[in-house]
Amino acid sequence: MKLHMDRKKILMAAVLANLAVLSVTFWFFTSATDFSAGLKEKRIKIGVCFMTMDSTYFEMLNNEIGSVIEEHGDLLITRDPGGSQERQNKQIEELVEKGVRAIFVTPVDWRGVEPALKKARSEGVRIIVVDSQVYDKDLADCTVTSDNFDAGVQIAKYFMTQVKSAKIVLLKQPEVKSSMDRINGFKSALKEYGRYTIAAELEYGGDEETAFKAVQELLDSGIGFDAVFATNDAGAFGSCGALEKQPPIRTVDLMGVNGSPVGKAMIKKKQMMVTAAQFPIDMGEKAAESMYALLGGKDCPKEIYIPVKLITKYTIESYDTDKWQ
Repeated sequence: MKLHMDRKKILMAAVLANLAVLSVTFWFFTSATDFSAGLKEKRIKIGVCFMTMDSTYFEMLNNEIGSVIEEHGDLLITRDPGGSQERQNKQIEELVEKGVRAIFVTPVDWRGVEPALKKARSEGVRIIVVDSQVYDKDLADCTVTSDNFDAGVQIAKYFMTQVKSAKIVLLKQPEVKSSMDRINGFKSALKEYGRYTIAAELEYGGDEETAFKAVQELLDSGIGFDAVFATNDAGAFGSCGALEKQPPIRTVDLMGVNGSPVGKAMIKKKQMMVTAAQFPIDMGEKAAESMYALLGGKDCPKEIYIPVKLITKYTIESYDTDKWQ
């Protein structure tokens, strides 16, 4: 009899326990209380404003930075100025108004971006410049770029091992510091050799279309040249299009920078001689790590340079032509 009563008590206790669980579960899902609110409030807002998002290179940078920020449980807000400095400045100001703690920025114009960065710094926002530089280095808490000067040096040295003499055209973006560093590195390596001369220095917008137009106009002018050094692969690709449309009498060697899928495909097809590969995954990771160090009150290098590597017909098989490094 006693055993029977104990079983009844056990069954009753189990029923009551289940009812309690159901009651708590019902309250949890129907209550107005937001248990994620505390977590959401702790999330840090971070801004990204590269010069354009119409580029697989900047997509890779953004994705890598975003993955690190996601691992920390924070929020990334990305804006696309579409190559407009005026729009970039407005977007930086909007990010500040949204309460971001830090902004990753690649200036459209390394001088023109200063007003927006000054306003951001006045609000205590950390500035991490990526891929290029700003004119006033004090506006950047940290700058993470490829070694752009060395990229120009390496390309020129390789070119001189392949070609004994040449008249070279330079495609550059004067308002972009990384572009000019590559040009200056290239020129510095040529200085000691009189067999190589600069036939023309042309400005372009860093894209295929403006490079095509610049080289086409040069061909129309009748100026002779043997090689084109564009400060990115898009420029080399645009140059290739112009040369194919209006073939010159002599062979023209093309050189670029980035190591993009397009650039590597050009090398594989023997349309381009050499490109200096950048590593946007490494750059994005370093930039994100530097930002968290700064926000945590830790020391962070003022400038971080990511080495580049040449991709040529001799090394192209070591790279995946469909992806970035």
